[in-house]
Amino acid sequence: MKTIRNILPILFSVGIFGVLVIGCKGKKSPDPDHSNLPEDVKPVALAILADSAESFAASVNYPLQRPYPIKDIKDSTEMVKYYPTLIDKEFKEKVHQSPDSLWEQVGWRGWTLGNGEYLWIDGGKIYVMDYVSKREQEMLDSLRKEEIATLDPSMRKGWTPVMCVIDTLNGDIFRIDIDSVNESPVYRLSGYRASANLSGRPSLMLYGNLETEGTMSVRFYHFSDSIGNDANYSPDAIEDDSIPSIEMSKKGKAKRIPVRPTYWLDHIKEDSLRKAYRELKNMDQHTVIKIQGLNPPPQSSDSASPTKTAPATKPTKSDSLEN
Repeated sequence: MKTIRNILPILFSVGIFGVLVIGCKGKKSPDPDHSNLPEDVKPVALAILADSAESFAASVNYPLQRPYPIKDIKDSTEMVKYYPTLIDKEFKEKVHQSPDSLWEQVGWRGWTLGNGEYLWIDGGKIYVMDYVSKREQEMLDSLRKEEIATLDPSMRKGWTPVMCVIDTLNGDIFRIDIDSVNESPVYRLSGYRASANLSGRPSLMLYGNLETEGTMSVRFYHFSDSIGNDANYSPDAIEDDSIPSIEMSKKGKAKRIPVRPTYWLDHIKEDSLRKAYRELKNMDQHTVIKIQGLNPPPQSSDSASPTKTAPATKPTKSDSLEN
């Protein structure tokens, strides 16, 4: 009995010590302080901390650009649906683990996090989102491969899509690609007439480079060929509500082409539909019936006495899908 009395205090002490050790091991480090967020940052940061797609969508200036060929987000309705794709676990953790002091104001550019790696905020709203989620990167890889595969075979190897624009006056389409193989990037401008086969050779092809200027890295593309044609284009250098334009000099004649952004794959799909429609129009009615697996209409058997049926006639123009 004496032995038991001596052991019990030891066991009790060990038990208390064990609880303390376990308690210390299970104790989490304190969460960063988010009580003093800058006013401009607060709507965005709190929406992400709360994981609220609706609140986040309300704190964005639209349209919000995404890297081509992912489509830009036009409004808050689209953003609510796109939120799980854009705001992934890594982004949420970055915002959650960043104390208020890590949000930085950079002059007229507004507020940012991670030296501009993630986003830019002005007046309580996101106006630039440089962060690309893992899901978006997968989308980019897939869309880029799909788009390049639609070009003429001689234009595919080693090239990656950069952007696509359309002439606002006559519908001509221009695309810019980058040669991602060479150490010094080479850019290619290809032009297609509005009615041209987009999977064929373009009517215009120039090569050049990209220059950036200023703290906002405004882009200026310069293209030329060996016979004196050249083109210059900046999608960023826009004043007020002016329309960006390709400044082109061809055969000594200067031309200004107003353009707006578009998506190459949308035009490829439209082109495919037009081809299918033209093929359908060229089919006669019998061919369509055969393709659809339909049977010709049955003969009428209502008459009391048998009558001769008229011989089958070749469909006239009015009977076909031409009309």
